Amino acid sequence: MTIEEGVRLGDSLRPSNLPLTTTVIDKSGGAYPTEDWEATYFSTSRQGTLTAHRVTVRMPAGLAEVCPPIRIGQPGCIYAVRRWGFALRPSVLEAVGFDPSLFLAAEDDASLLRAMLHAATFELPGEFVIASPEHPFRLVAPDGRLRGSSMAWRTYLGALSFFVSGGQVDASFLRLWAEAPESYDQAVDICLTALR
Repeated sequence: MTIEEGVRLGDSLRPSNLPLTTTVIDKSGGAYPTEDWEATYFSTSRQGTLTAHRVTVRMPAGLAEVCPPIRIGQPGCIYAVRRWGFALRPSVLEAVGFDPSLFLAAEDDASLLRAMLHAATFELPGEFVIASPEHPFRLVAPDGRLRGSSMAWRTYLGALSFFVSGGQVDASFLRLWAEAPESYDQAVDICLTALR
């Protein structure tokens, strides 16, 4: 069984389905107005290659008005970063009056929840998106101001160890990075050697 075969679609460690060449993410399908935000982040490949990314994310219109500017390290409108991408806080969609019933055939609770989660989650290109103090995730509004960030997901070592262990090791290694940087660097080297 491969890592991907053992991971359900909704899992935080499932891979992204987007091609690495993707530069614009638009999940609206034209069903609601959007505004262009910019996500900058790093991902790690199965071979240990670290890649910087900059993509345009078409977010539901009005988010820039309800997501205040922040400093790096503050989450702002970001709920979480995951291997496959990131999720917004559902409360920010509610704050702009986002109404998923406008593009649903059925308005039962389960459909409304799925539609809200669909609008709040964004897949990003990259085999394993990371977000740490060393490689922060940033989300910038159309006005160029930081409105979301994360440094609390997985470090470079976290992604490497996941690949080396065949998905058995799921750890951030944030504390090791902060408190024992030499040991962290040694562990990165060991993982890179194992992957190559």
